[in-house]
Amino acid sequence: MNEVRFSRQVKEVRFGAWILDPKRQSICDGEVERELEPLLFRLLCYLIINNEQIITRQNLVEDVWSQHYVDDNAINRAMSELRKILKSERQKGTIVKTHYRKGYSFFLEPEIVYYEHVEKPPSSYVHGNTDSEKPALPGEAELVTQAHVTADNHRKSALRWRYVLLPVLLILLPVTWFIMPTGLFSGDQETHSLTRSDIEESVLSWLPGRYATLNLSPNKQHVAFSFIQNENKNYALVVKSLENGHEKRIGNPGVNYFPVGWSVDSSFIYYRAVSEDQCQVWQLSADFITSNRHVFDCTLHYTTGGGVAAGRFVYSKSGYRNRDELSVLTSRDLSTGDEFQITSPNLNSYGDRFLTYVAQKQVILFERRQYESNELYMTDLDGGNQVKLFESANRIWAVNYDAEHDLVSWFDNTANQLYRFSLAQQRLHSVKQLQTEQQYASSQILDSNTLLMVSYPFQADVFLLDQQTLGLTELIASPLEDTSATEVGDEFLFLTRQGNQRIVRKQLADGQIVPLTLPQDSYTALRYNAASDHLLLQYKDKIDIYKRSDMTLADSINAQGVVVAAEFIGPHELGYVVVDDHKVKSRVFSYSLTDKKVTPLPTSDSLWIGRLDDEHLVSLSSSDKVVLYNIQSGEITRTIDLPQVKYKHTLAIGEGNIYHSDGETIYKLDFSAPSVISEFYHIDTSKYVISNMKYSQKRGGLILDLVEVVENQLIKVTLKETESL
Repeated sequence: MNEVRFSRQVKEVRFGAWILDPKRQSICDGEVERELEPLLFRLLCYLIINNEQIITRQNLVEDVWSQHYVDDNAINRAMSELRKILKSERQKGTIVKTHYRKGYSFFLEPEIVYYEHVEKPPSSYVHGNTDSEKPALPGEAELVTQAHVTADNHRKSALRWRYVLLPVLLILLPVTWFIMPTGLFSGDQETHSLTRSDIEESVLSWLPGRYATLNLSPNKQHVAFSFIQNENKNYALVVKSLENGHEKRIGNPGVNYFPVGWSVDSSFIYYRAVSEDQCQVWQLSADFITSNRHVFDCTLHYTTGGGVAAGRFVYSKSGYRNRDELSVLTSRDLSTGDEFQITSPNLNSYGDRFLTYVAQKQVILFERRQYESNELYMTDLDGGNQVKLFESANRIWAVNYDAEHDLVSWFDNTANQLYRFSLAQQRLHSVKQLQTEQQYASSQILDSNTLLMVSYPFQADVFLLDQQTLGLTELIASPLEDTSATEVGDEFLFLTRQGNQRIVRKQLADGQIVPLTLPQDSYTALRYNAASDHLLLQYKDKIDIYKRSDMTLADSINAQGVVVAAEFIGPHELGYVVVDDHKVKSRVFSYSLTDKKVTPLPTSDSLWIGRLDDEHLVSLSSSDKVVLYNIQSGEITRTIDLPQVKYKHTLAIGEGNIYHSDGETIYKLDFSAPSVISEFYHIDTSKYVISNMKYSQKRGGLILDLVEVVENQLIKVTLKETESL
């Protein structure tokens, strides 16, 4: 029996007064219902699985955290939180027992309750004490290996519960039981360098406009993409034959069309039709004649997917755990509409995005996007045997499979590198560097030397939105990608992307742009505090504070995790949000620039922190809410649900108001108004997307980082390898 199918057969687990619902990751005692964070759920299930054993700290490090080392304080905090959440008026007794200098044990006897239509596993599942007595379950070897099970007596006796609850745990949680392939991050892969003369480009587009979201059919005979012709307002869906160049298209006024994926036999293309606040997924025959039918309604977020069998469709579905920006892989029966969840990403991440289905191996490849990295995963059709293959600093937008050589390929459009990964060896096979100044966006790989690309269709610049007239004025307009602008008197400091890194530049009052005396580095954000003349430079794992007058380093904060956001919240104080290594929850801190003191702030599940006034801090929570905290008491004074986001949530504070952007619309939150949330401004979505914003008191408006859509081309790139590094 597949471990994931079994997980869907378990209805609940009862212990003491509590009932554990594995699908919802929650517990209920009849009066109180509590949702468990992924780490606590994982920890609880592990204790239940091994309920008659003493679990050592090393067991928890290896099997729950799946790391070589975990700080004792992290284990203590997790145990303390678990004990607190298991206490209620109806359940006051001991559930987790501490054994001095030995470890922990689960004090109660759990009861497994199955769905009525499911037969309970045979007794050999539970009572086998030796390897010869255990049934030959599909995926069992992987399960045991991924859990790092050893042959000692403790692990053998613990196996009797692994077959019951560990499958539930593996499918419903962010998967931490994975085997690291040999040589996965080693430097013994082949690396090739391509000079500019080694690249031949031929233009395949014949109409001026914007090309986006390339999607290659599994048989590599057609490519689907979105196209918007100059002067038009909406994207059409185009399917282009790679054999004869013929194109077929669907387009209607007021509707944007985007390819989602293909059926496994390339006979159907799935696409999204988006109009205003409605999103639908349709199935269209590749000939554009045989059939075109609506299959289900979708969310407004970018969706990828593909057919994995006749009538079975797997796609990335946003809104997981009620978070707009968190997506999960979902398998859908197109005839009945029944769905089940395949993956369970960390709450503090952007979730999982479908990349491709490899029919020859019956596996799905997907991207798990963390705050600090992007991970390539492989799983079977039910979500079992999930394996982390590769970790990248940059996005893995699309992958293609080469059956002849058993290689998965993708193009890193930030570093201009072509990656090939061996599925048979589960290791990186080669990396090719394209020595070109050309920027690419969407890409699909036809073979080892031929790629389909679209040239980069975006330009990032900085604008001012006047609060009174609602007029847009361009503040910074260089040919490069400029973001994170902050005012310094009549000048601006901002970040400009150069390859994988960014440089800090300054625009003078006369419009001249000059670099600052800071090295090119992996900066993620920039802030300025006029009261103290301090410049804040945010990295993924630290914050540097410079005295702007002489650009000397005044402070450096080691965040001990991923820095999600950092803002000045007072004349000599900054606040920052950190997600720890386990990616389960965030922590918020303030830092005093005068006494160098770090203070935890009483906010939970935050993704951003700011200061509204002398009495209140404002937090953007991972549950898509704005939360107001009293600075003195730490108590929550107001909670506001935000409108559903289309791109990403962004907040800015100014003049006692909170501004919220979903990428298309800016809302104003005014607590004195009858309707707290009101629409303030709507951007021209045929030209721009709002990526960030901050309030300018001096200019009386919002400084917007806008991504402008510009004309580009569909290109065929041929690589001619002549030299290697």
